[in-house]
Amino acid sequence: MELLKPNDLFRLTSGDTITKRNLYDLIQFSKVSISQYWAGADFIIGNTPQQGINWMGTLPLLKAVIIKTKAGSYKEDGWYDDNRTIYNYSFKAKDGIISYDEKANSVLINQPQLLYPILLFTESKEGWVFEGQFSVTNLEDTYVVLKRNSTSIIESQSSFDESPSKDSEKMYVNHLKAERSKSVLLALKDSNIFLCEICNIDYMDKYNIPYIEAHFKNRIIGDPADQLISLNDHALLCPNCHKAVHVVMKSKDLDYHQIKSNLILNYNRE
Repeated sequence: MELLKPNDLFRLTSGDTITKRNLYDLIQFSKVSISQYWAGADFIIGNTPQQGINWMGTLPLLKAVIIKTKAGSYKEDGWYDDNRTIYNYSFKAKDGIISYDEKANSVLINQPQLLYPILLFTESKEGWVFEGQFSVTNLEDTYVVLKRNSTSIIESQSSFDESPSKDSEKMYVNHLKAERSKSVLLALKDSNIFLCEICNIDYMDKYNIPYIEAHFKNRIIGDPADQLISLNDHALLCPNCHKAVHVVMKSKDLDYHQIKSNLILNYNRE
């Protein structure tokens, strides 16, 4: 199959093989307005074709992340299960040091909240094999856990009006940086608290799964890197409630406590 425009990536099905030259040219020349691969500014593919991680669009309004992985590139990389539903993919490192602010890493860290699809390609003799659309399900110290999407994430995303406005975009990106603070995530993993404070579901009790998500409760003024952020600044939420909070947060000028009260009220009415 030949890709003629960046949006052709969304028409791929698992098992389709793209030549390395075709994908290289698509990434390289998606940035050139006079190129045959140009599809508009929203479909520009960032990063160089030689890199393992590329992204379509501009954070936080990405349309997709493209991962190209070669066997043996990093020790953590590879399929976790025989059914090829879970893939471990290493963060980009320089001289063995990982910067979580590196854009190639941040597009992975932000994926669970912004919900753009991750398009995974593995290397073969014929070129790049499309494995399917994936999402980040867990953040480890040196890698992310990718899980195959059972349905198109683009379809599920369309039911929400979650695109931040120009005025609120910087504030929302700073919010996500605070929410995805590496120190907070590490502390969260060790907290052994898996109870959602809105719907009161306990993932350990209900599913026997040690999982919970952190939502940053305060408004960010300036760069979150300049502020001391602790676990106490976060609310522990299940994925459903966390998503609902973000949807309300980007459509109404309410603080977390107001959103929480409204959601609890609606939840109790059911």
